[in-house]
Amino acid sequence: MRPARIILLVVALVAGSLAAFLVMRSGRAPAPNAEVVTQVVEEAKTQILVARAPIGVGERLSIDRVEWQDWPEGALRPEYVTVSAMPDAPEQLTGAVARFEFFPGEPIREAKLVRADQGYLSAVLAPGKRGVSVTVTAASSAGGFVVPNDHVDVLLTTSTEMGQRSEVILSDVRVLAIGKQLGEMGVSGGDESGAEASPTPTTFDATTIATLELDPPQAETLVNASTRGQLSLTLRSVADFNRAETQTTATNQAVRLIRYGKEQSILAGSSMTADAAENANMSHHTPTQTAPEAPVVVPQ
Repeated sequence: MRPARIILLVVALVAGSLAAFLVMRSGRAPAPNAEVVTQVVEEAKTQILVARAPIGVGERLSIDRVEWQDWPEGALRPEYVTVSAMPDAPEQLTGAVARFEFFPGEPIREAKLVRADQGYLSAVLAPGKRGVSVTVTAASSAGGFVVPNDHVDVLLTTSTEMGQRSEVILSDVRVLAIGKQLGEMGVSGGDESGAEASPTPTTFDATTIATLELDPPQAETLVNASTRGQLSLTLRSVADFNRAETQTTATNQAVRLIRYGKEQSILAGSSMTADAAENANMSHHTPTQTAPEAPVVVPQ
């Protein structure tokens, strides 16, 4: 056999073997990929007490308005009521008064509750404060749009020889209640069903009672002013709540004017103070008075 034929035969055998190898390899099933197994470790949970339904300001808690709910232990806060710390919390907290609103699903915190047997209003008053009520109308209260937790200025309007005169006697005071409305939702907000609804403006039309949260000197100022003229409420912006520069000064405190043995209670800084001082000076220079007694102003 010629060498050329032998070489050609060897090349053919090699090519055939290579083709057969490739065909056999392509017919095999693909090797399975290594699966990545991710193990999910569930975080430890406990149960905390949450509001089942809306709870308005001044409402008392009851068993049907709270419930236990699973809560991750990593998200627990010290003020939450847990089933391990207080297993009978729904019974223990029954009757507690809500000082602030609770929304459905919100954790119950004892800092927002007052365990008191007194009325609703005394439970939501801040320490050292007094609840003082005044009669207002829609026209004298921002069109009746004043609602609980708003802040207002109190204006006093009096009649003088020059006409009507208005002055601010209290600034930036909190409204506790308007009529029977103590909160903005639930029974205390006038919604007997407690159902959720879209926000709608709340107004009053006729004469109603506004209860303000005041400290004792402010309460005295308001009571004295209510006997002198008409009171009005001016609504403040929420951005101005509790601003130090808007607080009332000592010029609104009541003083006692003693003249010729007679005592009169007035407000410092008011027109009556100036009129009384002027009358005192005129009396002091009256020729017929031989021994006038100087007026003495004594702060109360």
